[in-house]
Amino acid sequence: MEITIGNLVDQLSIVNIRIWMLEDVKRGSKASDKDIAEATRKTNALNTHRNMLIEAIDAGLNKITRGDGYTTYGQGSTKMYR
Repeated sequence: MEITIGNLVDQLSIVNIRIWMLEDVKRGSKASDKDIAEATRKTNALNTHRNMLIEAIDAGLNKITRGDGYTTYGQGSTKMYR
């Protein structure tokens, strides 16, 4: 499967939701120290993944902005598509 900016944004959305759910666990009134520690470890790992996804999205957008790797197609004399 080709990796697209849309795929990366989907993954980023899922990671963000998981982080929010873990933050709810950490803030829960019935959370034990063990629950908080486990949620914190998972949050740290997800934040690393989140940062990697953001960097990949930025790189993809920069590539589009520069026009790297994209073919331009003409339709008539005035319309161009990538």
